[in-house]
Amino acid sequence: MIKITFPDNSVKEFESGITPLQIAESISPRLAQEVLAATVDGQEWDLSRSI
Repeated sequence: MIKITFPDNSVKEFESGITPLQIAESISPRLAQEVLAATVDGQEWDLSRSI
């Protein structure tokens, strides 16, 4: 399991290997349509790249 901290400082746990797109989909279908990239440990991260 990994812990993800969101911009509002909320924290959620997800299975290792999840992608940023899957995380966005779990929050909101609209977010998943609008998101372009993610930041992981200060680095830009492709939406299809596993965390």
